[in-house]
Amino acid sequence: MIISNQQVNSIIKAYNITATKKNPTILSAGSVQRGDSLLLSPEARELNKIRNKIDATPEIRSGLVQEIKTAIEKGEYQVSSEEVAHRMLVRSLVDHIMGG
Repeated sequence: MIISNQQVNSIIKAYNITATKKNPTILSAGSVQRGDSLLLSPEARELNKIRNKIDATPEIRSGLVQEIKTAIEKGEYQVSSEEVAHRMLVRSLVDHIMGG
């Protein structure tokens, strides 16, 4: 394909390109380039703190598990039947709401 002078001039005119305009993508020798940056909102920073605390919390609370084991072995561990029933109903309701 041959490109004529007329076609080049038409494109220059269509894009309003003039010889006096500088190309904004070309940086001068004295300019400073900056790296990427990230600015978090206060809410995002708070969520990040919460996530870090959750990540630092052990999944199994060994101290509590040992206390319950000791209470069971001694026969001192008491469970309220009303509390068990309540938790079962709450879990069932949550499962139903979540579509499970």
